Parts: sequence; C-alpha cells; structure tokens
Amino acid sequence: MARIEKRPEFIDYYEALSTFTEWRKEINTCIEIQPKSFKDMFNAVKYMAASENTVAMDILAYYYKTGVPNLLPENYMRYIQWELIAAARGNQLAIEKVQFLIGYACDEIIACEDYETIKYKNDIEDFNVLYILGKAVAKILVKDFLKAYPIDLYKAPDEYKPYKQEDFINLRKIIDSAVPKVIEYLKS
Repeated sequence: MARIEKRPEFIDYYEALSTFTEWRKEINTCIEIQPKSFKDMFNAVKYMAASENTVAMDILAYYYKTGVPNLLPENYMRYIQWELIAAARGNQLAIEKVQFLIGYACDEIIACEDYETIKYKNDIEDFNVLYILGKAVAKILVKDFLKAYPIDLYKAPDEYKPYKQEDFINLRKIIDSAVPKVIEYLKS
C-alpha cells in the first residue's frame, strides 16, 4: 500500500520568501510580456494551492489583494482567505503577513491567565511564539469561522470585491470571537 504524504507542518520563512519571489517575478513577466497567458498561469497556481501548496496560496493572496488590471479582479476577502489558509497550514511568511490582522489576538492569548499552560503544552519559546500563536489563530479562523477551504476557493469564480471598511470590522469581530476558542485549542 502506498504511503499517503502529509503536508508539511512548517514552511520556513526564507524558503517561502524565496519561492514566493521567484514565482511572483515569473507571473509579473507573464503579465508584461504575454498577458493572454496570465489566466492559464494563474489557474495553474490555483490548482497548486488547492493541492495544499502554501506558497501558491500566498501568491494567490498577493494577486487578489489588488487584482491585475484587465486580467484579475481585486477581491479583498479572497486575499484574506488565501493568506489565512497559508498561515494555518504553517507558511511562516504568510503568518507574518497576517500579523496586521491577528497580532492583537496573539497579544490577547499572551495576556490570558492560562498562558503559562499554553506555553508549556505548545513548547513556546521567544523564537517561535509568533509562529505557534499565529498558526493557531489562523487555523481556528479558517476552520471554524470563515469556513474557507482551498478546494472551494479554487472552484469559486473570480469576482470584483474591493476592500470595504465593514469587511475589516467584521473580521475584527470574528477574531474577537475566535480568541477564546484558540485559547481552549492551545490548552488541550
């Protein structure tokens, strides 16, 4: 019987950044030189993301954030979903990128009365606190609140949905609701 490959639990920041930069350069060259082939290249990246490639997820987030004129509509929530999924799957670069959104949730966890237990149970040290807490927050957000899954996002049509302040306000409310659940998850 063939062994089923598990996705890696951790994608190193520098490895993710190097691959992200390389792919972005290739896609940007495609946009400049052969814009008609962008859709095919972007769909290939979407397929890789749906197949659990966290760097591909990060690339999709990057392009959805602002869109590509005449080629891909801006979609703020799709950007957030892909970035959080990449973070939940252990992409250290993606975890850093979502800190603007989830940083205060990490602060809330650190300030909670059970933090010493959380620290002990999750082997948290100064060097990995952001990674462990960020990944946990992203995981709970994706799974329990946003219900965002790579295969569903892969199949979703590309629609123009730019940033709206109410999106950020709603995300903040969701994150506030998620913090107690993340604390319980980290204590278990």
